[in-house]
Amino acid sequence: MKMKKVLGLTLASVMTMSMASAAFAAEGGGLSGADCDPANTAKTDETLTIAFASEPSTLVGPATGNTENESMMIYSALTDNLVAYDHEKGEVVPQLATAWEWVDENHCKFTLRDDVTMSDGTPFVADDVVYSAKMWRDANATNETGSIFAECADAVADDEHTVTIEFTSNAPDIIRMLTWTNYGIVSEDEVNAAGGLEEVGKNPAVGSGPYKFVSWTNGQNVVLERNEEYWDQDYAGYYKQLVFTFTSDPAARIMAVQSGDADVAYAIPTAQASTFQGNDAVKVVNYTFDQVNHLWFNMGENAGATADVKVREAIDKALDYDAINAVGSAGLTTPSLGYFTEDNPYYNAVYTAEERARDVEGAKALLEEAGYGDGLTLRALGLSDIEPIYVVMQANLAEAGITLELDIPDTAQFVQQAAGGDYDLIVVGEYAAARFPSIFIFFQNAYTFCIGGPKWTTDEINAQIHDFIFAEDEAKAKELGKAFEETMKADTIQVNLFPNINSAVINPELKGYNTLERGFLDPTGFYKG
Repeated sequence: MKMKKVLGLTLASVMTMSMASAAFAAEGGGLSGADCDPANTAKTDETLTIAFASEPSTLVGPATGNTENESMMIYSALTDNLVAYDHEKGEVVPQLATAWEWVDENHCKFTLRDDVTMSDGTPFVADDVVYSAKMWRDANATNETGSIFAECADAVADDEHTVTIEFTSNAPDIIRMLTWTNYGIVSEDEVNAAGGLEEVGKNPAVGSGPYKFVSWTNGQNVVLERNEEYWDQDYAGYYKQLVFTFTSDPAARIMAVQSGDADVAYAIPTAQASTFQGNDAVKVVNYTFDQVNHLWFNMGENAGATADVKVREAIDKALDYDAINAVGSAGLTTPSLGYFTEDNPYYNAVYTAEERARDVEGAKALLEEAGYGDGLTLRALGLSDIEPIYVVMQANLAEAGITLELDIPDTAQFVQQAAGGDYDLIVVGEYAAARFPSIFIFFQNAYTFCIGGPKWTTDEINAQIHDFIFAEDEAKAKELGKAFEETMKADTIQVNLFPNINSAVINPELKGYNTLERGFLDPTGFYKG
């Protein structure tokens, strides 16, 4: 385990970023740069280098249930899904499936394309969907990827180009879930040729996507090459090769772009990225994606002081939400008063601005009542892009008598610790763009593996979530969502912080910064223009 304790002196650098953020906002800096350029039409022999923060442990996460962010973004270039999401239209559109229809409340039939070739040269057929669906379910039975499929039920190939999949329900947006990178299609022959599900993560010569796997040099890079036989004639890959490098220090990733050693520095803390606004050597990209950052408290079986509601309330009172937002969003947004983003159809302002006001003395009184009048030490777990937010929290909580130690591991360690509840506090958002059957995943018993959240629920909560998902219309769902948020508020189960912003620093000549679910970067659409 890698424990990184960030001391109070670090606050000076955060304050500098906060002041720069304020200047950035005052000069008109804002959210821009993603999903706004026309599609590329040219091909070159050039190479695009993308600098990620962490090296994944596998390149085919759905095969092992280890769906790390970096892994899934690389995997998205290698594979296609049954369906895709069109940001411009705001709807699910065909990809490997040309059409789909619900046969009954649990079974959906997909008609498949007949002109697609897999990486091994064999044609894409219904059996590939059957195999992939079994992989999704069996390797991910305890997380949201696999839990949407009916237990012990296989997809069925009706013929070579028609397949029927049995889901746990026909929740309103379950088909939109199939647009996620988790659901890239592979064939059994490809996986076997790589040595099986465990080995394919190291040698992912799989899929029918716009790029093919070339090499993975541990500790250095992953290289992909354009698929010259790609079935989609409307797609043109500008770059012949995609190279992914891994550098944990965001400043080093930015420097790589400035020097020309990289074209994209992904997952840069927004406040840090904002300091490069107006720098002609780079371009800053900021965008929201239907996700609010939430502060969650460990309330599981191994919980310590945060199992006490008075401690949770004390933490809530001690935090300065305006300061957290200023650093976390560079002043581009305002503190969140609800669980959803303000442009979400289910948004409710459950809190008032007055309720978000800081009350250090009130926090101290609650800690005294809880038996921690002499002080309390807690541990926060997070990735590097969350660290500046934690430093603000660290200073806030210190004034109330709470010492906050920060653990900033790499992505693989983070996933392991977070899923095991190995923390007191954790900041993580939930992708809540629609009524997915996995929404409010941090509470649902069906999902025993999830990153963050209390992994704690009640019959009342389960019923509220079910009613929200299956409400007859959006207006009713909005009303039911508010009732559930009031339940969370009453027990301080989590705290809304600010809308999640993804930030990147890129080569100023680049266009085609497109996104996938959860604001993931789509590496296949970039071009110079």
